[in-house]
Amino acid sequence: MLKGKIKSYNPQNAFGFITQDSGEEDLFFFKNAFPDDQYGKIQIDAPVEYVVVQGQKGPQAAKAQVVDE
Repeated sequence: MLKGKIKSYNPQNAFGFITQDSGEEDLFFFKNAFPDDQYGKIQIDAPVEYVVVQGQKGPQAAKAQVVDE
């Protein structure tokens, strides 16, 4: 799993961006990349783990989860 932090999140539109620890470009994510029970934990600067998949418009995060630092 890759690591990063949530850079931005728009709950109305259910998407945001992750700043990757690797230094690569910020990564897009949909809210449903996270388990249902973690929706309340999706907040700016929250540490996350994820995998990268190819979405319709480019790479995006999937199988994401908020983790304890």
